[in-house]
Amino acid sequence: MVFRPHLRSFGLKPTRPLVSALILGLTLSATALGQSATAAPSPAPDLGDAPASTNNFGVPMQWHAGSGAAQFPTVFFGGVQPTGPKHFNNPTLYFLGNANVGGTITCEGQADMGADCDGVNNINPPANTPDQDKGDDGPDWAGLGPIAGCQPKQYRYWVTVQAGGPYTAYVNSWYDFNQSGRWGEILPCGAVNVDEWIVKNQVINLPGPGTYAFSTPVFQAAQNNSNYPRWVRISLSDTPLPNTAAARQGSGPAQGWKLGETEDYRLPN
Repeated sequence: MVFRPHLRSFGLKPTRPLVSALILGLTLSATALGQSATAAPSPAPDLGDAPASTNNFGVPMQWHAGSGAAQFPTVFFGGVQPTGPKHFNNPTLYFLGNANVGGTITCEGQADMGADCDGVNNINPPANTPDQDKGDDGPDWAGLGPIAGCQPKQYRYWVTVQAGGPYTAYVNSWYDFNQSGRWGEILPCGAVNVDEWIVKNQVINLPGPGTYAFSTPVFQAAQNNSNYPRWVRISLSDTPLPNTAAARQGSGPAQGWKLGETEDYRLPN
């Protein structure tokens, strides 16, 4: 019971304690624990869980208590831009997380309504409740550390390949440094400019079934002295994103992606 609040302080979800322990740098072995990789659902359509005021209920969501309307694209509206990233995963070939210690992907056809494999929709706009996907377990946010100023940063993340390969995949990530409730801004920070699209189409090679650790390219971070959490997104996909205004905001393709996963987090700094 003591472990769970500590995880929340890092913006992590304690629904998978083994994954959280690994992220926090504890030495765990799936073999020693007698735990083997569990197959992820297939098909497993996936979406994010950041607060989105563009939703099927037509009600605004806040990115923190008392804030204005959150503008993160999370709900999928096929054929329009911006739209929430959707990965169809039919079949499920790879996803974010370490399956050897419980990492998985959940399945939902939409972010805010309809059936969801983990029993609850990713976001609940009428209740102003985001951050409900129970399969967010890819990045090592503890390794990112606090952002103490205008400084270079990077973080590690896990990818599990369930079947087939080799694959070439792409990773994108966004960070709301200035807590504006949206991604996509370029912010002056000291003598440098900080782009909230912190990882742009990082190419990773996935040779075949197994679990792999990667590090993002180094990106420039900006400090914010507010005590409110800041929202971060990571998307793993089978095709790259174009350099468009919608992509800068964290949007996926208008027709969705064939493969991959999107995970959203609220971090303490």
